[in-house]
Amino acid sequence: MNEDMELFNRFSHMYLHGFKNLADMFAEPATEHGITLDEFYILYDIAEAKGKIRLMDIAETHGVTRSAISRLIGRLLRKDYLYQEAEDHDRRNKVLKLTPEGARIEHVVFSELLQRNRAWSQSFNLAKQYQTLDLVDEFMDQFVNNNAGKQSEKASYADIKRAEA
Repeated sequence: MNEDMELFNRFSHMYLHGFKNLADMFAEPATEHGITLDEFYILYDIAEAKGKIRLMDIAETHGVTRSAISRLIGRLLRKDYLYQEAEDHDRRNKVLKLTPEGARIEHVVFSELLQRNRAWSQSFNLAKQYQTLDLVDEFMDQFVNNNAGKQSEKASYADIKRAEA
């Protein structure tokens, strides 16, 4: 039980003092320009699209519902950062496009995020950054993305220790 508590406490500390602060720090360039990080990623997806991009494409890419993305897109439309253009063959389908101001905001925030990543590389080399990201990806795939709300089918460390006792 001691190991369970230690692991729980370390994870809790990492969440409370690490992940939340990291998320805030990473989102800072977007919030300084009056948008959320999620709104930035919508602008980024539209800017990087190799063709037409629609609301449903962004919802699928972000792994959220169409209504969730629709609310964010509505805010970006009201801020005049993007606009919708009806397709000729089906007027109900709307293609999303950046306005000049939306393109400017996307570029500025993207540049600031890249600069932040470069600054991190000065003290935490690129190889370590990739190792860390790979480890977090593996953890997320194993315990969060595929098993959200489910008991893991693999034995936990605590189960193994109990079996050894």
